[in-house]
Amino acid sequence: MKGKFISGAIAALLLSCQILDADNYIDHRGHNVDSLERVVAAWSDDRIAQAGDEELAGLNRDWRELMLGYLQTDTGRSMSFARKALRMGLDKDWKVAVWDASKVIGQHHWHGERYDSAAFYYNIAVDAIEKMEVGAVDAAHPEGLSQFDIDNARSAMLGTMGNLYSMQDSIDLAMSYYARAGEIFKQYGWNSSIACLQYNIGETWRENGESAKADKAFEEGLTYAKEAGDSLWIAANKAGIGRVALERGRLRKAIRSLDEANQYYEAYDDQEFAALLENLDYTNQVLRLQKRQATIGMISALAALVLLIISIFAIYRMEKFKKHNSQTAEVLEEAIGEIGTNTAEADIKLSEREAEILKLIADGLVNKQIADKLCLSPETVKWYRKKLLAKFNTTTSSALISEAFKRGFLN
Repeated sequence: MKGKFISGAIAALLLSCQILDADNYIDHRGHNVDSLERVVAAWSDDRIAQAGDEELAGLNRDWRELMLGYLQTDTGRSMSFARKALRMGLDKDWKVAVWDASKVIGQHHWHGERYDSAAFYYNIAVDAIEKMEVGAVDAAHPEGLSQFDIDNARSAMLGTMGNLYSMQDSIDLAMSYYARAGEIFKQYGWNSSIACLQYNIGETWRENGESAKADKAFEEGLTYAKEAGDSLWIAANKAGIGRVALERGRLRKAIRSLDEANQYYEAYDDQEFAALLENLDYTNQVLRLQKRQATIGMISALAALVLLIISIFAIYRMEKFKKHNSQTAEVLEEAIGEIGTNTAEADIKLSEREAEILKLIADGLVNKQIADKLCLSPETVKWYRKKLLAKFNTTTSSALISEAFKRGFLN
């Protein structure tokens, strides 16, 4: 979820579109994790060494509950419990525990923008899933794994890996993971998950300038969201459709889609405040462009009227004074040229950093390459790119480069 949108998050697991297994994912925010931590603290190394698998399975589940309980509040504690659960899971060959813990460790690395480390732990999770067997007894599933359990875990990681490679601009690789996740979602009829997945695909294409592909993905996501009756993903995909329409200059479609998304975000502004602010920003961009277009339309209409009057007057004079035909044509041509000349737009001023990034965009570098070259984060580069698009009144990188050449900012 590049530019991932829901609640302003770019978290791997938030936008991986998985169907969450309640046995593995419990929302511990607000729960008394301190009491559970005191329970696991009573386990000494000697006690662990002497305990049987059933007791250790319970301890491993407690560790994983704590890693999730501290997921958003204490990264250090969450990582510590996840690593303990992972080590025991690897030692006991408990594949669900390995998958669960390594995925959370990967998520923490993602949040810290350590993408290679995130990929390393995600691949451990994927490997654990691929080794799962239907009917196999696991610490988290003593009754034996079902095909649903395996497909649930597999689809979660495929979606997450797609998001990771999308963030790194490895588009072909991201799309291959998304496609594999989509096959599982469709197999089980998980329409909300498909809607989420299509949103991620749409955002990926939009961030890479493929507006037609992005629009198609958002439209498909909207269809599945409606079938699922999932208002969150209806709103998200409508917002995506609106942003693509804005970038393509289709302002009526843009304002309609963005307004429909805003209705949802305003109804749930306590949960989706960041998404609401972002969507309102796009809505304001559309309104400014509509106002500008209306002004240009009025000026064009007046210019056309003046041109018509001048043309009629010129024809009259040409008929009456044929001997002055050449001189009259010259005057008319000059008058038309003056009317067609627009008032010069305000000078554009660029900071040193903006000018530096503009040149790299013109050299064909993508956000991550620019970020690496200038020692910035990809999100910072993305922010500068948006500023440049706004300053030059353009919506695509190609239009930005063209306008910059015209104005002498590029040689």
